[in-house]
Amino acid sequence: MTTPNPFNYRRLAAFTIIVTAIAFGAAVTQSFRTSAQQTARSVELAPDAPDAATISGRVFQDFNSNGTYDTATGVNSIDVGVAAVTVSAYDSAGVARGSTTTASTGIYSLAATGTGPYRLEFTTLPAGFSPSARSTDSVLGGTATNAGSTVQFVNNLNTTNVNLALARGEDFCQNNPTLLVSRYAQGASNGTYAANPVLYDFPYNAGTTYTDTTVANYDNPTAHTLTTTQAKIGTVYSLAYNPNTDRIYAASYFKRHSGFGPGADGILNNADDMGAIYLINPANSAVTATFTVPNVTVNNHDILDYASDNYNVGWNGVGTSGLGGMDIADDSSRLFVMNLQDRKLYALNPTTGVNLGSTVDFSTLTFATPAGPTGNCAAADKRPFAVKYYRGSVYVGAVCSADAANNATGLYAYIFQVNPTTLAVTATPIFSAQLNYGRGLADPGQAAEWRPWETTIPADFAFPQPMLSALEFENGNVVLGLRDRTGDAALDAGPDQKRTAGDTLRACGTFGAWTLESNGLCGGTGSAPQGTGQGPGNGEFYHNDDFCLTPNGGNYHDEVSWGSLIYVPGRQHVITTLLDPISRTIDAGATFDGGVRFFNNTTGNAERAYRIYNGLGGVGQPDFGKANGLGSMAAMCSAAPIEIGNRVFRDTNNNGVQDPGENGIAGVTVRLYESGTLANFTSTPYADTFAAIAYNGSTGSTDWSTTPWIEVGDDDVVTTGDVTVTTDLSSNRLRLNRASNGALRPINLSGAYSATLSYNYRRGNSQGATVEYTIDGTTWTTLVTYGSGTDAAYQASGSIVLPVTATAIRFMNAAANGNNRLFFADNIQVQVVMAPNTIVTDANGEYYFPNIKRNTAYQVRLDRLADFQAGGALSGLFLTYTDQTSQLGDDDSSDSDGVNTVNPAGSPTAGIFPVINYTTGGAGANDHTLDFGFATIAPTAADLSVDGRVVTSDGNGIRNVIMTLTEEDGTVHTARTGTFGYYRFVGIPGGQSVVLSISAKRYTFDVPVRLLSLGDDAVDVDWMSME
Repeated sequence: MTTPNPFNYRRLAAFTIIVTAIAFGAAVTQSFRTSAQQTARSVELAPDAPDAATISGRVFQDFNSNGTYDTATGVNSIDVGVAAVTVSAYDSAGVARGSTTTASTGIYSLAATGTGPYRLEFTTLPAGFSPSARSTDSVLGGTATNAGSTVQFVNNLNTTNVNLALARGEDFCQNNPTLLVSRYAQGASNGTYAANPVLYDFPYNAGTTYTDTTVANYDNPTAHTLTTTQAKIGTVYSLAYNPNTDRIYAASYFKRHSGFGPGADGILNNADDMGAIYLINPANSAVTATFTVPNVTVNNHDILDYASDNYNVGWNGVGTSGLGGMDIADDSSRLFVMNLQDRKLYALNPTTGVNLGSTVDFSTLTFATPAGPTGNCAAADKRPFAVKYYRGSVYVGAVCSADAANNATGLYAYIFQVNPTTLAVTATPIFSAQLNYGRGLADPGQAAEWRPWETTIPADFAFPQPMLSALEFENGNVVLGLRDRTGDAALDAGPDQKRTAGDTLRACGTFGAWTLESNGLCGGTGSAPQGTGQGPGNGEFYHNDDFCLTPNGGNYHDEVSWGSLIYVPGRQHVITTLLDPISRTIDAGATFDGGVRFFNNTTGNAERAYRIYNGLGGVGQPDFGKANGLGSMAAMCSAAPIEIGNRVFRDTNNNGVQDPGENGIAGVTVRLYESGTLANFTSTPYADTFAAIAYNGSTGSTDWSTTPWIEVGDDDVVTTGDVTVTTDLSSNRLRLNRASNGALRPINLSGAYSATLSYNYRRGNSQGATVEYTIDGTTWTTLVTYGSGTDAAYQASGSIVLPVTATAIRFMNAAANGNNRLFFADNIQVQVVMAPNTIVTDANGEYYFPNIKRNTAYQVRLDRLADFQAGGALSGLFLTYTDQTSQLGDDDSSDSDGVNTVNPAGSPTAGIFPVINYTTGGAGANDHTLDFGFATIAPTAADLSVDGRVVTSDGNGIRNVIMTLTEEDGTVHTARTGTFGYYRFVGIPGGQSVVLSISAKRYTFDVPVRLLSLGDDAVDVDWMSME
């Protein structure tokens, strides 16, 4: 190009600039001619370097795996930043252009050098973390709250919100999970209250705010899906949930005045009752199997008289016989339970109940009591109870009961760590705390301070005895639930009536080196009043664990906890069971009750409460009133979902690498196969479990002309006759049930891809009708024409797809006036599709398969023939090189993985199609590295590859080693080893001998040059350094 006018330049009369080559980042050749000297010369000038791009974003832990940075306070999870993740930028030539790490908040800012566009890679993820689901594409950033994959692409511009969501499988829980709690009924399990439910469920958002003054709000919801009765399981304390099998485990518990259930033999009052663990199907509350824990042989009940129940023998049986705490491994491979009789922790197969081994007797371990009367706990006083599985270890909570010395200074709580495989226990506890702190009053005039355990019934109305019955870990801190043994050894009325007074403590700091709360603060946080005389150091962190009779008056009970805890990762609260859960602002109708409170883990304040049973002031009720009326809790968190996939891209330079600036290919059909057939993620239909809506528009009622529809919106309950429909669409739950049989099992649509409602529709006359289904603003219209005759003949069937974001479901009938009936017959079905098996790539070439199965072998295929034919998205393109390792950064995230496969089994047509073989991992193990690259030039049949690995003498890969391959004609190829020392050359013509050499700055090699004869691919050409 020649400029239209000459430019004047100092000391030169005139010149013309001719641009002879233009390329992004290339040099410019300029010719100069002076009119005076008539000479010419050329110089080469580099263009100005473009401004560096600043790229920023956030890496965060995504507790509910929705790919969104959730920060709203309330009952759902609050996501947090993840530190020390490396963020690196690479330009289109593969050159590293900057790197940084995320701060404690997860925030990063990277000033990329050179010229964009850039490929941004997130590496060095903390142990235990995997990429979470993505909520946006991985191109050009997104919004402040959404996230892409571990490889993202940005232009040569300042780009914000390049975010990444990470997840830990064991920390996952869906929004508003179902919680479980055990409840107690007096007497024999086949006695007066045999039909009373003793295992309940309730949603996380149950109840109301702690300051609510309306009593009824604390009871919402009043209905429970799970209603396993005392006759089926008797008295249980500890609960666990297996998301892989959808089964609940409930462990037998010795509680005076409340009998065991039948053991594995199904016969009540046999020797297997005391060690029974019941497997319960939450869909119908039925017991599906019963395990037996070894060596639980003592029954301290008087099975003929539960009113007295063996007096002192029964009293002393609490905490010393039966089963204690229980938990299941994160991968559901082992069930751990404490035998209170022999004081050993047992591991069971969670499917068969087979005993896999046990720990040593905890009475043989060291329980130091440095401030106690003897300095060490007597063997008989070492009492384990709590069991908690957390991040690869089992933790056991125990106390020194101080019974032998009968001195409260010897009361201590301990935490031991157990290897879940070998069942080896730490010889000494990883945490201990003295328990002789001030606690106020259990009841007016009755001290709440912990007492040494007693073997016989004391005369005191309140006699608190500590059992460390629950442990929860929250953000590295530990919460301890202390249960009053007296509350399980006595009633709250009658000849041995007592009051109970448990507690909730918190310890903060580095994991395993915690410091117990003091004067209402823990780790420098807390908002409790100080100097109250209650709690370690004269104040208690969780300070609303009390009850008063008058609104905001003085306390009637200073300690009301029942020692059971539940903490759902990512939430703000720890939940504890307690007596009289309703707020201090209530002055009536709130005594002798049992329920839960939600305590904020930052402030220590109680913020919500839920009443599970109404004690009716202690009159005429089967519960235990102000004795321990509830047992343990568990959360029914689903297994963390798995999402795989990533991108189909145009490999412009045919190097097998996703270089910046290489576009994705839209419109490609991607299918997922399992065992040679399309993967199936559709649930078995929920069939014949539900009846549904009924409406009678006959004379005397509103007819269809004025009220033409029934609408079920969010949080609605519609009941007509024998039928109920319940929705909680904000939590993606739908219930259709028959009121007469009480079936209330919800269909949880959380994470679903779609759901289909199939129905039978019937009207009460022969008039034709148009039925409309309006869901979230979308209307489906079906013309239904009926025959003549009886009501039964006027039927039609069909189905509609329910989007999981529905805000309302309407069933409409446009019939004119008349005696019309609209209802759905008994064989309604709801079928939930958790994941698709076919996806079409979006505008960026991205595809993802969500909610697929764990530990399953799949094939991802591009096997739609039309995509490769004229007009198809892949027409004229060829699969590029596979598994390239020469690029810098994370090789697997930026390469192409597809391999051409001849006639893959199950594909709709024969042919050669790109396939990726992939086996999923455990819960939450997402993988966004499954890519297909395509180029306009096919790798020739004669071209071969050379690959291998460079390692140290101890087998560790060495990265950034330069490999050089020289062909016979002098052509030189170079490659650089990747993250784990792998390298690869592709496209090397076969039938020749090549020279392969290695060069590394800090390493030497015995034979640094090799001669290879290439008749076929050269694989595993490995090198080991001499160091």
